[in-house]
Amino acid sequence: MFKGVMVGFGIMLASLVIPVVHYVAAPLSPFVAGFIGSGIANINQDGIIKFGGLMAGLMFIPVVVVLIIKFVFGVDEVMRIPTTLWVIVVVAFIPYTWFGATVGALGGYMIRRNADK
Repeated sequence: MFKGVMVGFGIMLASLVIPVVHYVAAPLSPFVAGFIGSGIANINQDGIIKFGGLMAGLMFIPVVVVLIIKFVFGVDEVMRIPTTLWVIVVVAFIPYTWFGATVGALGGYMIRRNADK
């Protein structure tokens, strides 16, 4: 499951760095990452919620990085946006990531289950 979660998280990060495409790809990336990552992990019905939770848990990494930048290095703004706002935005993305990855994993599971019949 860890390999699928890491692939899914990589898909989410990759969708953010493509300059023009990220306006469309970033909002859909948790769903796509959950769909593809669950296929790689080959999760069953019991692992869907856990898979989404693990992907959402990885979203705490950017929060910790911003907090380290703010408190250890004393930076108050990143790209002219206050670091407190960065933390709030990234924390708001955690439930969004959980929901998108869980729905994507559920969709991937349902397609694999129906293909096996």
